[in-house]
Amino acid sequence: MLPSNLLTPTDAEFARVEARLLQTIDAQQTHRMHRHRAVAVVSAVLLVAGGGATAWVTLATPELRTTSAYCYSAPRTDSAFTQVGSPSDQIAPDGTVTPAIPNPDPAAAALSNCGAVWAIDFFGGGTPIVQPPSDGEPAIEGTETGADGAPGYVVPPLRACLRPDGVLSVFPVLPSDPHTDDAAGFCAALDLQLPYRP
Repeated sequence: MLPSNLLTPTDAEFARVEARLLQTIDAQQTHRMHRHRAVAVVSAVLLVAGGGATAWVTLATPELRTTSAYCYSAPRTDSAFTQVGSPSDQIAPDGTVTPAIPNPDPAAAALSNCGAVWAIDFFGGGTPIVQPPSDGEPAIEGTETGADGAPGYVVPPLRACLRPDGVLSVFPVLPSDPHTDDAAGFCAALDLQLPYRP
């Protein structure tokens, strides 16, 4: 039994205690919600990063590994690039489709295909080929043309390296590069490896 001289809280005191309790509960729920959101965001970032790394390693099909290459505009993996490839099928004049004969040296095919990219000045800023003067005439820039009549451009020295997903990457080799004559060192500096030789 309670003593009779016990002071009971007034309605205002009850309201103050109730407001204080609700404020504490709300603060705890907000803190918990922020913590759950942070965990969700970190999990999503790790999932996306892991998925991107997995895609880099696992998405290349055997066909891409043998017929495709990435041509880079500079000796860096973060430079502008384009993807090129050799045909996987041949179409006869009568419309019959047959598989193309696989290239025995995919690295040589990648270098050839990327050389064609540089020869048309795909990345811009290329050096036009200067036709040597004939019979005392002055040299004329860009007069050596390709099959389509467009002026030809100087193709820089190129080097093929292998990405982790098995697709070849072709980079220009700058004269100032310390690995000009060291293919393994050139690829290692890009965190890539030398292509497999058939």
